[in-house]
Amino acid sequence: MRLVMGAALNPVWSPDGTFIAYAGTNSSGSEPLKAVGPDGAPIEVPPIRLSPNGERLRFMPNGKSLVYTQGAFGSQDFWVLDLATKKTRQLTHLNNPSVMRAFDVTADGKQIVFDRLRDNSDIVMIELPHAK
Repeated sequence: MRLVMGAALNPVWSPDGTFIAYAGTNSSGSEPLKAVGPDGAPIEVPPIRLSPNGERLRFMPNGKSLVYTQGAFGSQDFWVLDLATKKTRQLTHLNNPSVMRAFDVTADGKQIVFDRLRDNSDIVMIELPHAK
């Protein structure tokens, strides 16, 4: 059953199955956080913009908050949205310029496990003498 029209990227279900969060249509290099119930009815969330590269949303195990990443490509930090109060809070201030593609929250909700990709390549052109 189709729940929404348009882009609905990287959807995540709340642990109790009553809430689906996802990234909407990319506009100006970011995607809006959107949410619906399992019947497709929209759920109000604050105007949060997500980076379009990777998986950016995870529910906390208790389902009462949503962890997301926000920030420019290569400098994302973790934030948490309290679903009852609709208030956000920054969790990290990462200063490593690596790119993050995916993350998860441990089952006890105490840790975030994430990847870091660091683009550290040198390109060198070697000109070989012409063979005679």
